[in-house]
Amino acid sequence: MSEIITPSIYSFKDYKKYLQKWIESHPMKGRGISSAIAKSLRTQTSFISQVLSGDLNFSSEQALDLALFLKLNEAETEYLLVMVSYARAGSANLRARLKKQVETLKELGMKERVANYAKHELSPEDQYVYYSAWYYAVIHIAVTLPGLSNSKAIAHRLGLSESLVKKVLEFLLAKDLVRKNKDGTYVNGNMHLHLQWDSPLQARHHSNFRMLAMNSVVKGSLLEDLHFSSVVSLANEDYQSIRDVISKMIKEALQKIAASEPAEELVCFNLDFLRIGKDD
Repeated sequence: MSEIITPSIYSFKDYKKYLQKWIESHPMKGRGISSAIAKSLRTQTSFISQVLSGDLNFSSEQALDLALFLKLNEAETEYLLVMVSYARAGSANLRARLKKQVETLKELGMKERVANYAKHELSPEDQYVYYSAWYYAVIHIAVTLPGLSNSKAIAHRLGLSESLVKKVLEFLLAKDLVRKNKDGTYVNGNMHLHLQWDSPLQARHHSNFRMLAMNSVVKGSLLEDLHFSSVVSLANEDYQSIRDVISKMIKEALQKIAASEPAEELVCFNLDFLRIGKDD
């Protein structure tokens, strides 16, 4: 049986839309789940339906019980409570204040979601070097392959000059990103780097590997390579749903990559899914 992919609460500003999608993500469109929620909230199933399809709202106490039912963590629970308070607010001033809280907590939650499993962070000065060109990160990972443990082999594999590869390896060695054996061969050091989501180097970091992908297309992609680009139109709720599916896929892929042995291939992993011309 495939794992259920439930939506992230941070993909929504309206708790009713979130709950509707959460229910629909279950088998048979969530048949029977509304009854289970009603039992957990000590109310009637008809009331749950009226909340989801009408102007009624949960109380703060019911929202807290709902968070327990949904197994939300502390931050997600706080976000749900604020969304419910915002929906219940009667005055324009209160709604304006709570709207800001919703937007702030949503942004914080999204930032937390993109904080990956990285353990090591370079200094700002070293980041400017590491993210200046694609080959720093690629050489950093290349030494995990058995046949790429020296500058000559790496240079041949990547089509770079050996002098450039030696320069990069010296930098990586100094920052403990690679380590050197007594026989002069290189092995991996700190593997998982973290670059803050709002770093000015984010654009350079992403463009480095988009250039690699484009070079692959221009030279003629291999049959097993995967390149896909398309512009589509869809409902906002479906955008959120697809984004959650992709986020789960990325997490699972990274887990599989981390456990993949032996290391045999160098792979560029790029993925984009974004709104065009909309700042929501």
